[in-house]
Amino acid sequence: MTANLLPGQWTPFNGSQLNNRRIFFHETSGSAQLNLQQSCAVESAAKHNPDRPVQLFLRPESTEGCYSSDGSQSSLFYRPVWLEILSQYPNVAAILVNEDRYFAGSPLQDWYQNGRWLQSQHQVAHLSDYIRILTLYKGGGLYLDTDILTLKTYDQGGDMFRNCLVYGSGRMEVFSNGVIHLDAGHWLSAEIIRLLAEEYDPEAYAYHGPALVSEVMGRKCGVVAGNSNSNHCKDVKLLSDRFFYPIEAPFSDVIFRDNNNTTDVMATLVKIRNSYGLHLWNSLSYVHRPVEIHSNQIFSLLARQHCPLTVARAADF
Repeated sequence: MTANLLPGQWTPFNGSQLNNRRIFFHETSGSAQLNLQQSCAVESAAKHNPDRPVQLFLRPESTEGCYSSDGSQSSLFYRPVWLEILSQYPNVAAILVNEDRYFAGSPLQDWYQNGRWLQSQHQVAHLSDYIRILTLYKGGGLYLDTDILTLKTYDQGGDMFRNCLVYGSGRMEVFSNGVIHLDAGHWLSAEIIRLLAEEYDPEAYAYHGPALVSEVMGRKCGVVAGNSNSNHCKDVKLLSDRFFYPIEAPFSDVIFRDNNNTTDVMATLVKIRNSYGLHLWNSLSYVHRPVEIHSNQIFSLLARQHCPLTVARAADF
């Protein structure tokens, strides 16, 4: 992204951008906006992985807003602070998705077009679950939720982050779909897509995400809950929760607590020292304290190191 990117110059998606080494995010709320934590997440991925393309897919409020009548891009969107920040990283592209075109011709086209998902109270979550897998199948790469703060380069582990799933907790019962890498056309994404097309349940919040991934791995690869050694699929690696989920949901308040107890702060930092990313649990933001970027919050301490440009513009969010 160039530093002087204009609103009408949002990057359109095209096949030349497909890359198994890419890191990508989907923001599916329809606001085409990022909050401070989300901007920090994308910046941290770009900062620590300068040799990898980082793609941020955004959903406009209406599909028609992506393109004008002559097929060129619309100037519907203004230039928000997060775009100014991310524009300073040459490996980042912000991409407005024309969903009609994106789902067209795919096994999920009928699901998207019949619109049952639009009637669900979980429509944003369901669209997110569906489109991330479709993106993996189309072009491969490392998908990250927009509340994953990157702490290290993903090249440091060699091929560790290629064709991998991550456990969402130390109990190793369910895989997260918030961090997942698959090469383009991988059988796992193809199988998940097949089931997503056949078994949509508008009332189920989590089935189309972690539960479905875990079900497929159990059926196809013999994975037994609590036993990572039970996996007999050699082309899918299983990573422990410590890589991205060292702090589980019930204890996530510690990330945003303004803690003046140096011992407690150091203990938490030691806990995440060997992690490659930290899940910030944005979905639980209603129980978290507001971000205080110059405080002793764990998030604030990490943000100053891993997303310095976002921190410098914190007052503008």
